[in-house]
Amino acid sequence: MRYKGDNTEFLYMCRFTAILLCFITVVATCIYIFLPASKIIPFTPVSQTVTPREIIAVETDMPVEDVSYFSSSVRRGDDGLALYRQPSSRAAVEWFYMNETGNRNIAIAILEQADKNDIPLSLAFALAHTESRYNINAVNYNSNNSIDRGLFQLNSRSFPQLTEADFFNAATSAQYGMAHLRFCLNVAGNAVPALAMYNAGATRVRSNGTPQSTLNYIGNIMTYKQMLDKRFTNDVLSFYDTSLNMGASIAYQD
Repeated sequence: MRYKGDNTEFLYMCRFTAILLCFITVVATCIYIFLPASKIIPFTPVSQTVTPREIIAVETDMPVEDVSYFSSSVRRGDDGLALYRQPSSRAAVEWFYMNETGNRNIAIAILEQADKNDIPLSLAFALAHTESRYNINAVNYNSNNSIDRGLFQLNSRSFPQLTEADFFNAATSAQYGMAHLRFCLNVAGNAVPALAMYNAGATRVRSNGTPQSTLNYIGNIMTYKQMLDKRFTNDVLSFYDTSLNMGASIAYQD
């Protein structure tokens, strides 16, 4: 037997449930009508929208406009210049060559002028090492009464406009030394004859009068350059990924 009170309570619960469902329906309808629909953004592959400059900016928290990268060095195959020209990896390149020269001012002078003249870094430093062992005060007296002085052993007859102080200034020596090497590279077309011209002069090289001492000089530079390239690969380049489009590099972190 069911009491009347039980029926009353059951009806009350049904009425409450119906009212609650109506309220939820009204609220959902209002939200659908009055609130703007979310904009659906279609997926686009990253390769179509993100440039290497933006990749570097994301990795380094730098504004895109502050990221500097020159792809010409990658086309020439010089990873040292490529990394030096990126703010995200420049410090690593500077560290390597400061340890190589043992002097920050000398390393920075060579790096800046090699960059300006688009000369592979290992070639620039190999030349300075062979010429002076990175000694800005190096002096060599030639049989023709000319004098080679400073970091890049600039010849007194070839650079008569320079003062004594200029010859022994690292930045000035690198400026003229790298500019002269760039001239030799432009004329000769590749490193070996360009180095011969730097050492023996364009006239002697063009007339097939390159002395044996110059050939030995070139061999020393290229051997040292290969050693630098190998060490740079192990100590710096191995921590970067240069396989990205346009040569952008990202540092690996443990």
